[in-house]
Amino acid sequence: MLKLTIKAEKYLYYLLSFRKTKQIRIKILNDQNNSLKGNVYFCDKKKIKDTDLEIKFKNFSIFIEKNNSKLLHTATIDLISDNLNKKLVFTITQNNINKNNRDLISLKEKINLFLKEKINPNLLNHGGYVIVKKITQDYLVMLEFYGGCKGCSMINNTFKNWIEKELLSNFAELKGVFDITKHDINKFSFY
Repeated sequence: MLKLTIKAEKYLYYLLSFRKTKQIRIKILNDQNNSLKGNVYFCDKKKIKDTDLEIKFKNFSIFIEKNNSKLLHTATIDLISDNLNKKLVFTITQNNINKNNRDLISLKEKINLFLKEKINPNLLNHGGYVIVKKITQDYLVMLEFYGGCKGCSMINNTFKNWIEKELLSNFAELKGVFDITKHDINKFSFY
């Protein structure tokens, strides 16, 4: 059945304490690469359908469409946090991951480690950091910037003249690197 980590359960309970609505619902979607993704959201009792399956936890219940219930045995909700952000992550592990997908997962881990060790220490000087959001089947890397980098007026220069070049020269299998961040200027933007 659905696995909810202790951190995620506590965080969901904390978030529910600020809401009038006390229902949590999961929606499972297929994305463009035909992989499964899930959304976790709060909703009114009216949004809960008669056909929904209720999964009871200590302090609340989570609802999901019954036709998606067979996917729950491989589903996990976890809380990922760093100094600046907290994010609930919903994942569905598919047993039929092919070799290409395993290679992409391994590559994503290697690139994130490279970013953590070589790129982010310099970005942290300005209060920012970058992560791999996604790698496509065509070996295109989608990066997302946070903190001081998000909305910084110098980010295009930093990205094109440093980060993109570093990644392409250190990971020969990559076909391209893209910044998918919505760079809205905010109070954390460095410039």
